Amino acid sequence: MDWCLFPADSLVAMSPEVIGWVASVVFLCRLLPQPIRLARTGVPDGVSPLATMNAALSDIGWLLYGLSAGLAPVWVVALLALPPGIWTIVLLRQRITRRDVVGASVWLAIILLAWLSGGLVALLGMSVLVNQGPQVWAALRSNDLDGIATTTWYIALVDASLWGGYGVVSGDVALMSYGVVLFASASVILGRVWWTRRLEPVLAPAT
Repeated sequence: MDWCLFPADSLVAMSPEVIGWVASVVFLCRLLPQPIRLARTGVPDGVSPLATMNAALSDIGWLLYGLSAGLAPVWVVALLALPPGIWTIVLLRQRITRRDVVGASVWLAIILLAWLSGGLVALLGMSVLVNQGPQVWAALRSNDLDGIATTTWYIALVDASLWGGYGVVSGDVALMSYGVVLFASASVILGRVWWTRRLEPVLAPAT
């Protein structure tokens, strides 16, 4: 996916609007490797259904926020993010538990209440915690992470940097928070995947 990569020096002179659109493309690139890996291998180990469900619901929140704030890069990318998000949920349907359904339902209710009460901006500032927290937890508590598409999380580092930068230049606290939390989450998950793969020869049963 060479079209997902952008030279760092070409971003320096970009306007906030252009940075937003570039960040949107990178964000969409990030959503593709995980469902593609799940569809290709059928191996879901280490992938959190709750994180996937929360992320799809958060896209609805970002869609509402982008429309209300007049930020076209935000609402357009949120709309385009829904199909791969739903696809991933479908691929993980056999792994979804009752607890996952309850957790996602609570998150949806909170999003709707925040929207109706005018507090959606503050909520979206922490939505990335709700989206990434379950995946970080799943990665930390398991030694079998073969289902995780590491490409997703390498792109997430770029995604976090761009959206965080867009938040800085536009003065948007929600986007700045998104960048910080996503970067930290991606770093933890990639580190954990690297560590578990390093341990595989040690943990493998003797023959």
